[in-house]
Amino acid sequence: MIQINNKILVEMRKLYIEGLSIEKIAKKFNLANSSTRNYLLKAGAKFKTASKDVVSISQHNKFINLYQEGKSIKRIAQICNVSFSTVRRHLIKSNLNLKKRGNPTLIKNRDYEDLTSEKAYVLGVIGPGDGFMEYRKKEGLYRVALEAVDLDFVKYFSLCLEKVYGIKPKIVVLKMREGDSKPHYKSILQSKKVCDDLLSCKADFKEKTWNVPEIIKNSSREIKAKYIQGFADSQGSVHTNYKQIILCNQNIGGLKEIEELLNDLKIKNISYDKRGIILCNRKNVELFGKLINFNISYKKEKLTHEIENYKNWKTTKKEMLKLKPRIIELRKKGLSYPRISKSLGISTNAAWIHAKDVIIGV
Repeated sequence: MIQINNKILVEMRKLYIEGLSIEKIAKKFNLANSSTRNYLLKAGAKFKTASKDVVSISQHNKFINLYQEGKSIKRIAQICNVSFSTVRRHLIKSNLNLKKRGNPTLIKNRDYEDLTSEKAYVLGVIGPGDGFMEYRKKEGLYRVALEAVDLDFVKYFSLCLEKVYGIKPKIVVLKMREGDSKPHYKSILQSKKVCDDLLSCKADFKEKTWNVPEIIKNSSREIKAKYIQGFADSQGSVHTNYKQIILCNQNIGGLKEIEELLNDLKIKNISYDKRGIILCNRKNVELFGKLINFNISYKKEKLTHEIENYKNWKTTKKEMLKLKPRIIELRKKGLSYPRISKSLGISTNAAWIHAKDVIIGV
């Protein structure tokens, strides 16, 4: 499956506006229909009214009359031989005060407003990560959700939501579509109060413009690490050929804020490329494994294997050029080559090559 970045989201939205159906867009990008719909939501697409929802004025008025007589939306749909959503949509258009559907989901934990590591993880998933929030007042739809192929990821996200709010999200297996090689799983928690609490963190959760919440920036190192882990589980990977950790995203402003969090964890001298943040310095990779890591088991195992089984982990030429001014600076201060090596996560020989001509104290 291709990596869905900002450029692809723009293309998907453009195709939808031009008239291509969700099914055809899904096929083009090798995605499930439900995943495509969620990505279009992130891209800000406004969905068209389905042709089956186009009804006559007389039938529209019939919906209103039956509802005012006390009939339920479900019963009206049966009487008129249309879908539940069609009746509900037309009643909403008529500005009727609809009755609440069922009992509202109640938050069971009294301290749900506290910033815990579980809430930080959730924010990392629905902010820069693959999770999303739907908040539609007119339709009365309020939910937090995550769709992914990794079941352990979906389960852990659900567990974090349950620990924070005391409500167990629903996990469903989505029907496999043409082109799917693996089943997709979806975690859904429907609650206006939960959505309101997450929105109270005053963060932007949109794909193009997401940012790190201030409460995360002002929190402990452990909370910051957990927030980054949510992001990494969603869009992070381990590149074994170059011993790199890649955090994919196209929102440069948001990535710069992630870099600040990484700096607070002593992970510095970070690189970027067209994919996003690249951690390829041995010291940074080891610190990431120690302080953040992945929660998804196969990613975690891959990183552990890379760290434990390297023989000669060379820092790339590009990284060395970036580190050279710092090497020279430390040498001028009188640090030995082994100390420079340990401080920057490079070999002693590399430190010597780049600072052998430096005069100490000058």
